[in-house]
Amino acid sequence: MDDPYAVGRRGFLKTGAVAAAATAAACGKPASRWRALTDEEAATLAAVCDQIIPPDQDPGAAQAGVVAFVDRQLATRQKKERPRWEAGLRGLEATARRRHGKAFAELPFEAQTAVMQDVEKGAVEATDWANVEPPTFFALLRDHTMMGYYGDPRHGGNKERASWRMLGVGDPPIRGRLHETRKG
Repeated sequence: MDDPYAVGRRGFLKTGAVAAAATAAACGKPASRWRALTDEEAATLAAVCDQIIPPDQDPGAAQAGVVAFVDRQLATRQKKERPRWEAGLRGLEATARRRHGKAFAELPFEAQTAVMQDVEKGAVEATDWANVEPPTFFALLRDHTMMGYYGDPRHGGNKERASWRMLGVGDPPIRGRLHETRKG
């Protein structure tokens, strides 16, 4: 009796070879470090965060993991805010390129500061800022930078408790929740 679902040896090997090739192709893509951000957005955001909390004797915002905090928020709790972040980061890049011919992250610190001051005041080319008001986006950046820098490390920011060490405070007691576990 012929089984319509029977697979011969050649058919089995063909199917297996196709499945193995598809798996290798899918797994061969470089894995992104970010959940929601692109590498370019993350680089811009790191430079912006360091404008808000620059490094000195203590880590700046980027080194303290604020970009990871924002990325985690955009991938989970604040997915609906992703378009506003995309528009804002795109506007910031367009303003930097219009004024200096370079990406925001490539600008010297002083030029980045000038761009950020104009974004805060809304003194930027309106055509570069579709779907988000520059001062509103600046406030969003500032607020999330502060949350990521001073918040609990279990949310992705304040890496190695950088801000808490800077302020000289220990781990706050949290009822019903575990502190992040330190690695190493």
